[in-house]
Amino acid sequence: GGINAAGLNALSEAVRDLPRGQVTKMLINSGGGDTKVGIYIGSIVADLKPDLTIDVGCFSSCANFIAPAAASITIRENAFLGWHGNDRGFQIVADQKGITLREHFRATVATGSDDPDFDIEAWLDEAVPTIEALIVEEAALYDRIGLPNDAFAICGVGDRFEDRLSGQQLGWGFSVADMARLGLPPARYDGPGAYEDSPGFKHWLIRLTPEDCQP
Repeated sequence: GGINAAGLNALSEAVRDLPRGQVTKMLINSGGGDTKVGIYIGSIVADLKPDLTIDVGCFSSCANFIAPAAASITIRENAFLGWHGNDRGFQIVADQKGITLREHFRATVATGSDDPDFDIEAWLDEAVPTIEALIVEEAALYDRIGLPNDAFAICGVGDRFEDRLSGQQLGWGFSVADMARLGLPPARYDGPGAYEDSPGFKHWLIRLTPEDCQP
């Protein structure tokens, strides 16, 4: 389900007293959720190193922090593993626009708020340092996992690929071979044909390649 404090507490309690190595498999279905919680769960998964099976989907924070921390990834038939950016993506978009992170957030929030009493500057005073801290935390998790970089999580960030999304597509995904090239855990698709040709992939994602991830 959603990545939130309740889920983190439940997972922590479930594995707290278990001997190292006892948890060998995990099953997940999540559309994402809270970034900080996702990083904490990713840290737990990095300690456990289970073989992760994705049932239905693993998107957003699930794909950013949990799947990369597993020992291996199995994607069930018509399930999907997809990304739409991590917190560093906000800074990347701001850099592309030639503005600060604060200016980027101000423009984004100003266009979506209809509350006349909303104090945007006070909100920015809290939001910008929070995101900057999370960028450091997610980088530390990737370093701990041993990932070469976060290309998989920021590949489609910005305006280069947004016009390719159609229907209910949410973000991007990679073939099994390309996930290996990006340094992600060994993955396999538990269905007929190529993963990137599966109905689940095509319904929710566009396909990108490591070459698309070059700046």
